[in-house]
Amino acid sequence: MIDLVEKYGNSSDVENTLYNISAQFYSNESTRRSGTLKADDYNTTKNRLNGNLSDILDDSFNEIADSDIPQEYKDLLKAVAPEPPKEEDDQSPDESRREIPTSNSMDVVLFLSANPSKTALLKLKDEHSNIATELQDSDTLKVKSEETVSFSEFSKAIYSHEPKIVHFSGHGDLEAPEVKEAYRVRGIGKPKGLEEVKEEEDEPGIILFDESKRNSHFVKASVLKELFSTAKVDMEIPLEAVIFNACHSEGQAKAVSEVGISVIGTSHSVGDPAAIAFSKGFYFGMAEGKGIEKSFKLARVQAMAYGEPKNRFILYVNGAKREI
Repeated sequence: MIDLVEKYGNSSDVENTLYNISAQFYSNESTRRSGTLKADDYNTTKNRLNGNLSDILDDSFNEIADSDIPQEYKDLLKAVAPEPPKEEDDQSPDESRREIPTSNSMDVVLFLSANPSKTALLKLKDEHSNIATELQDSDTLKVKSEETVSFSEFSKAIYSHEPKIVHFSGHGDLEAPEVKEAYRVRGIGKPKGLEEVKEEEDEPGIILFDESKRNSHFVKASVLKELFSTAKVDMEIPLEAVIFNACHSEGQAKAVSEVGISVIGTSHSVGDPAAIAFSKGFYFGMAEGKGIEKSFKLARVQAMAYGEPKNRFILYVNGAKREI
């Protein structure tokens, strides 16, 4: 299916859908193997996923060469027949007027991640898969993701997808980890040595990829604040929440929240299993319509189960820490 996406489809949107289907498939198979799922429920989910794949083939590609479709998917298209439409007379007045949410009308959770070389390896794909699973049945939220992002890609993703929630998964730090060095200057004349060294005060931030995708790039909290201010105020993007699921991200959360966004960060380093559990709990709450604060509390409990203290994850609103 990925090969077909690259050749015929909209690779960004359809690939995210395939990841969601994949997460549901493995969850269904795992639950069946554990013996906790009834055969009827297992088959119902499996048939639904097969139908979703069939819909992708029908709706998301243009003029697929017959030779490119694997035989098993040809069989699938024959096996999964669409239900005939109901007669208007069979519908009640409420049913005929009911609006079914479409993917275009749903709010976006934008999952952005970065794990540059020479930084500790994180299970970012597992976190994305868990979030997708929690939101798979949501009528209001859908997940979009971009991995290995540089700062320009981080910014463009926000401007392009216009998300309700931005979720960053990766590394944070209290200061730039790189050793200070002379910067190249775009000007005429010879390098001047020590006077070209750029001295700056320590400031917390997050670690993304540089534009070459070979090294890391540290982005300070003040830059993040300016980015989100531009997105919310100038670009009028309906941002409501940002999650910095990264170590030492309280300063970043406080700074960004000052532009009128609810922001979650961490007070210290946080273990990978606890970070993933927090994400899973938060989006379970959001899928259930609990709102940001209640979802935060649900998520915090999940992180505590993995050994993190209650105050490890922190919520900031309008520059102030919420004591909840």
